[in-house]
Amino acid sequence: MKKKTQSIFLCMLLIVTIIVPTAVPTQIKQTTQLNYHPEEFIVQFTESAHQQITNQGTALQTGIPSLDTLNRIYNVQTITPTITSIITPKHTNLTQSLGLDRIYTFTVPATTNIPQVCTIYAQNPYVEYAEPNYAGHGCVTPNDASFSLQWGLHNTGQTGGTADADIDASEGWNLETGEGGVKIAIVDSGIEWSHPDLSSRIWINYNDPINGIDDDSNGFIDDYRGWDFVNSDNNPNDDHTISHGTHCAGIAGAATNNNIGVAGVDWNCKLIAIKAMQSNNVIFWNVAAPALIYAADMGADIISMSWSGSSPSDTLKNAVDYAYNAGCVMIAASGNSGTSSPYIPASYTNTIAVGATNHNDTRWPSSNKGNHLDLVAPGVDIYSTKRSNSYGYITGTSMSTPMVAGAAALLKAQDHTYSQERIRSILTLTTDDQVGDPAEDTPGFDIYHGHGRLNIFNALYGAPTKPSKPNGPPNGKAGEQYTYTTTAEDPNGEKLKYGWDWDSDDAVDEWDDNNGNYYPSGQQISTEHTWPEQGTYQIKVIAEDINGKQGLWSDPLSISMPKHFTLISEFPVLSWLISRSPNAFPLLRLLLNLSK
Repeated sequence: MKKKTQSIFLCMLLIVTIIVPTAVPTQIKQTTQLNYHPEEFIVQFTESAHQQITNQGTALQTGIPSLDTLNRIYNVQTITPTITSIITPKHTNLTQSLGLDRIYTFTVPATTNIPQVCTIYAQNPYVEYAEPNYAGHGCVTPNDASFSLQWGLHNTGQTGGTADADIDASEGWNLETGEGGVKIAIVDSGIEWSHPDLSSRIWINYNDPINGIDDDSNGFIDDYRGWDFVNSDNNPNDDHTISHGTHCAGIAGAATNNNIGVAGVDWNCKLIAIKAMQSNNVIFWNVAAPALIYAADMGADIISMSWSGSSPSDTLKNAVDYAYNAGCVMIAASGNSGTSSPYIPASYTNTIAVGATNHNDTRWPSSNKGNHLDLVAPGVDIYSTKRSNSYGYITGTSMSTPMVAGAAALLKAQDHTYSQERIRSILTLTTDDQVGDPAEDTPGFDIYHGHGRLNIFNALYGAPTKPSKPNGPPNGKAGEQYTYTTTAEDPNGEKLKYGWDWDSDDAVDEWDDNNGNYYPSGQQISTEHTWPEQGTYQIKVIAEDINGKQGLWSDPLSISMPKHFTLISEFPVLSWLISRSPNAFPLLRLLLNLSK
């Protein structure tokens, strides 16, 4: 009898083991692409569970029987805090609110079915979520082009493309070239910090000189030039096969006007070298997360993330949210799969998602698209710095991303008070709208280009946007009053006045300044106009901010005021007769709608 009972119990246990993984709870993010570390998964414990864990360095005991049982069943070898074993985040309140101190990486044998294990752990009442340690990849496509000019910064058609299909960097540099107090964290494969076009741009942590001591007490010994999170050392040098991180660093901030090499978008910013991507182009989320937190804690103003993955991750999102709430502008590559699927981290709310264009100002076909896309920037055949003190071309949304990062640094240098959302607003409101390809381009925002292609001059100049096409009656009668409406936005949030051109001569015929008070940015305004005589007109409107900066004219609205047939106008003798005998012809007066 005892043996029979044992047999029944074993059968039930086997059934449970088979059935449980098929019930996928909401905490598990599904993916069609198996793209994760084969020996690791990530768990965030609940607050009550975290209070019970005493031995954080081993899988033998967590202090929670149900979890310890799972650890034994799946032969968990180590349990290590994903974030706090690497870095003690500077912002304690953010750390606690996001639960960064409750996220752990579990290591298991390579034969483990990682998604299945995550499914089972996620059902435990002491677990907030469980997910594979997903991976992303650098968004690049190597290219052996032989051109030697940076068309993305200033395009004269020198590479066979379309003139002015660029970010107007040369024009923008007349307004701002950046400053050394602004820092861009290149979270990537590292930077060849000895490169002659980068060495003067590398951020130096003078609070922690190389002496074998953690002088600044941030948990990283001698992080004088940044940190290598892949190898856990203080040498974030680039070892990527195609110089991914070094190439991105040069795009954002190579030394400029120095008679050598290439120009960076920002001439004077400092580049924080943070290695989180492996030499084979892979970046795991449990490495990326602490790297982003480090960047924020070391004072980065902008974080450039030229990598993406298709698998959602609470762990990575928590790190992005931490850096964003610490004040960082988060800029991410949309990805190179040509899909509208939301790749991360670009699809997160707190990031600025960047796609790629070519020298003809059309979208690179492999550039990802979608409603989350903010803007596009040059990304095809981009010439920049590479390892071994060299230069070369690479293609991808990875290249577009540091262009936008450099633009954000210029804006921050222009006004240190700009918040992350103000910079996002300026970058997106001042783009050049892409309307060349009827299959993809629509006026204004579209899923292929976001708000348009980056324009640095427009962003730094800060002129109002092109007002909306006037809305009002397209026809009517001369002598009658009609109302027309429009709206525009100012990238700096400044108040606006509107100039109306009523007769299509590119000149302002009437200013509407709200009685000297100007209108708030983005407010719809209305104005009245009486057409003095019959005719056909095209009306348009322009906006001007309180500093006198004007944007572009709106698209015109065609107005038709046709000549109306009347007996009075066609037969003047009737008018003469009625004027001579005002009390006569009452029926005629009624038909003509004339008063006595």
